[in-house]
Amino acid sequence: MIKKLSRLLLGLILLSIVAGVILLMSVNTDQNKAAIQAAVLSSTGYELTIAGDMDITFFPSVGLTLNDVRLKNPASPQELASTTAALLQVDLRALIGGEIFIRELSANDFHINYYIDADGKSNWDVETPNFNNNTNSANPVTQSTQQQSNPIAADTNSNIVTVSFERLRIDNASIDIQDLSQGLRYSVNNLNLTSNNTNIEGNPFDVEVNFTFLNNGMTKPIAMGFRGDITADINAGNIDVENFSFNITPLLLQGDLHINGLNDAVTFDGSLSSNDFDVFGLLQTVGISESELDVTSSLFSIAEKPQASVAARFSGDELGIVIPELIAQLSESRIEAEAEIRFATNLSPANISYEVVSNQIDISPFLDSEAATDTSPVAGNGATVIRPNDAVISPSALATNTAIPIELLNSFNVLGSIAIESVVANDLLFTGINVFTNVEDGVLDIELQPVATFEGSVAGNLRVDGRSEVATFSTQLVISQLNLADLAPSVSRLNAVTGNLDVEVDLTATGKTTSEMMDSLNGSATFAITENSVDIGVIKQVFTAISALSPSGGTIEQWPDVIRFAELGGFILLNNGLSENQQLNLRMDNFDISGTGGIDMQQQNFDYDLQFSILGDPYLQTIQVDELYHDVSWPVECAAAFEDEVSQYCRPDFTRVREIFTQLGTNAIIDRLDEVISDQLPPEVSGGVRGLLRNLLN
Repeated sequence: MIKKLSRLLLGLILLSIVAGVILLMSVNTDQNKAAIQAAVLSSTGYELTIAGDMDITFFPSVGLTLNDVRLKNPASPQELASTTAALLQVDLRALIGGEIFIRELSANDFHINYYIDADGKSNWDVETPNFNNNTNSANPVTQSTQQQSNPIAADTNSNIVTVSFERLRIDNASIDIQDLSQGLRYSVNNLNLTSNNTNIEGNPFDVEVNFTFLNNGMTKPIAMGFRGDITADINAGNIDVENFSFNITPLLLQGDLHINGLNDAVTFDGSLSSNDFDVFGLLQTVGISESELDVTSSLFSIAEKPQASVAARFSGDELGIVIPELIAQLSESRIEAEAEIRFATNLSPANISYEVVSNQIDISPFLDSEAATDTSPVAGNGATVIRPNDAVISPSALATNTAIPIELLNSFNVLGSIAIESVVANDLLFTGINVFTNVEDGVLDIELQPVATFEGSVAGNLRVDGRSEVATFSTQLVISQLNLADLAPSVSRLNAVTGNLDVEVDLTATGKTTSEMMDSLNGSATFAITENSVDIGVIKQVFTAISALSPSGGTIEQWPDVIRFAELGGFILLNNGLSENQQLNLRMDNFDISGTGGIDMQQQNFDYDLQFSILGDPYLQTIQVDELYHDVSWPVECAAAFEDEVSQYCRPDFTRVREIFTQLGTNAIIDRLDEVISDQLPPEVSGGVRGLLRNLLN
């Protein structure tokens, strides 16, 4: 009996071996591949291509390996995804027990393409597949709608099949994302993901992923990484992420995240904090080019490597996010903030409120103290002098073709304030800084209350109205009693003047882009400088050139280099932009400059046709000249590049100057003859003689 049982058992084993061999030999048949591809197509609507071999194992676990796999949307010529090899190993004993325990799920060289065309259609969009050929096509849609509209029953999650992974592994994956409708393109490369004991039953497991990220505005990809300990209990609707870390050199963010109510009303809370990181190192990492950093190197001392850090707590739900505490540390300065974001609904746009407070912000560690210190010669009265051969460094050209975010302005409301007791930048001090911002119904308002600086104050407001297709811009700025001696080292064009500056600016503009707004600027800027002293080196240079054409010479060299004026002020009127049609006037006691012209910000130059005049009585005769030259308008052309030497800024129009001297000589002769005629001839004759002489001389 025992021998018979032994023979029977041996026969069953041999039969199993033969059956297994036959099954293994049939795995790579086209019939089996076609069956898998048909199943994927019917369930997802995507075409699966298995170009390589299929391998299957049964011991110690059931495993399936697919080589050279590609996924495609029948409606799109581009592949959706591909991988050189995908491995799935399932524990057979757990599967028999009603659980899915995946020993390993791995993929090599996994690639995904996500593409959105100009009309907003994705290459992943397919028609909803019909899962039951015997059912009316409307039924699945109806069923789905009913499932979405009905609340989830309390015991629904008891039907969730238990799925866990002993090992998840993805090596050298990549993702290409392109959105033509918004002009965006992103690339994720070298993505590697590993996770052990992954499950949704509430048992902790770890995840680690690293990759490089590149968008169409970056010069080189950014390396990023994430790891964390995760506990996911889907039945209870909770996910906890503890001890997570996200790194992007040199920044490391650490914290935790807790999500609850996945099956009902979702809520979340968490916290994060960073290490002390190099600010400029982070800017370089995220794609700020070296040339852009070089432009600011005269102000920002990268060698100092200023440090910063950030920490925050947050919570939220389906309605919005609350940030009760956000602390930023900039070197030795501390900034505290709080904010609340309410998501948009069908009845209202998103609402954002915030408050930023700081006692003192010292940005000196972020600045190059040597660049901030002007070593130009200083006149005896404290005025920093521009010599005729001094060059003025031109600022970089402004980008003026940025679209005004009209749609964005209408998508949310903002109410916030910034209060900073003082800001220190090397030797500069700003105190009492209070800024209020408000965005409501497409209108942005920014108000700056008076800020004390340079022994005076600065205040202003700005409005951008985006309620129509063409935005309207307006701004007012008031500067009161700024000490130019303190300001001059920071603004080189004020080096020749000292005193207390008052300015009032009122400008308006319209346009869809910043370029259109710059071209439509209208308004005025008026200014006055009290308790002043002015280095008139450039003015003397112009009049020295003019006097060289005078028959009698001139006394320009006797003018002092620095003059104090009882009255110094003027205005600039803008009419449709900066580039032309500007009207300007400068009055310094009896010296007057007026004219028209403009500034080309793109070409970094200016061009003005000016009239230099020395006025007679009743104006205070601070600049002394012969009465013959009173009220004469001398034509001067001021046209140069910003980077040119100051001595090249202005020059007389010598042709017209000669004509003026000729006319002045003629007028002098006529005046002298008038005196002689009046003295020598009777009145009834003198009138006719005067007319005859004028006709001859003119």
